[in-house]
Amino acid sequence: MTPDSNYMPVVKNDIVLGKPLPWAVFDGNQQLLLEAGFVVAMQSQLDALLAKGLYRERRAAKGRSDQRNAEGGGEPAGERALPLDEIKLSIGDPFQIQTQVEHAEARYYVKLIGYLKGKSVLVTLPEVDGRLCLVREGQAFVVRFFSGKSAYAFTANVLRSSSIPFPHMYLSYPPQVRGLVVRTGERVPVRIICAISMQEDTRTVSGAGVLTNLSVGGALLSSKNRLGSHGDLLSIKFRVQIREIEFFAALDATIRSLSQDDSGDFLYGIQFAGLPDDVAIAMTAFVYQKLAETSH
Repeated sequence: MTPDSNYMPVVKNDIVLGKPLPWAVFDGNQQLLLEAGFVVAMQSQLDALLAKGLYRERRAAKGRSDQRNAEGGGEPAGERALPLDEIKLSIGDPFQIQTQVEHAEARYYVKLIGYLKGKSVLVTLPEVDGRLCLVREGQAFVVRFFSGKSAYAFTANVLRSSSIPFPHMYLSYPPQVRGLVVRTGERVPVRIICAISMQEDTRTVSGAGVLTNLSVGGALLSSKNRLGSHGDLLSIKFRVQIREIEFFAALDATIRSLSQDDSGDFLYGIQFAGLPDDVAIAMTAFVYQKLAETSH
């Protein structure tokens, strides 16, 4: 897919190795790949990025953005840029890292060990099935994490990795981090088959249903069978596709409303309970992916 007329292709001579990017870089779906200020350090990294097809905003688009800022429009609603050290992070917080140099973009979860302002961010090495993944010096990642009611993202290079005294890697410190407020009520239409279980007296009852809309905070669930009443707890399992990645969700939910449609199916308004940070990141990514798809 080729971006609209507000974007123009990035060619090899536009990017200088070792120097900060003067503008943000996007893929053909207008998805952010690299923030302005990111440093591409290696020729192999640059070649892999160019092979994906890169784009940047035209000057005219930038001019319109500057005009909106001058008129008080600022950044898109809910979005902001801020220094990493102003975000309330804790040791052990989960980060999702996405590679940007492979044909099949891979995503992993790592944990924050710490950071030194202006120098580096220290995280654990990614693992798959209990095995450490190989990372290369200079390799580029998009890093995403969740804090409070916001989802954040920045781009970084691997500065160094080591297995001593434990597996870890140093990422370049971002000049800024972009945050997007997660609106828990922002719903997108879907049709996702799910497995449902609930406690009924002393036994567990299982069933199936379809999620017909979904948000970070809840969903509308349709089922042929009555599953419970207002205030009852459900366990729901389903899979969503986040770009090329399949994510399996197993969530607890509370029934907040109950009705029936014209065909007699039961409709449940459910609220998710206590999402772990890694699940919240994935659910947020899925919702905003669907919002982006329906806005084009």
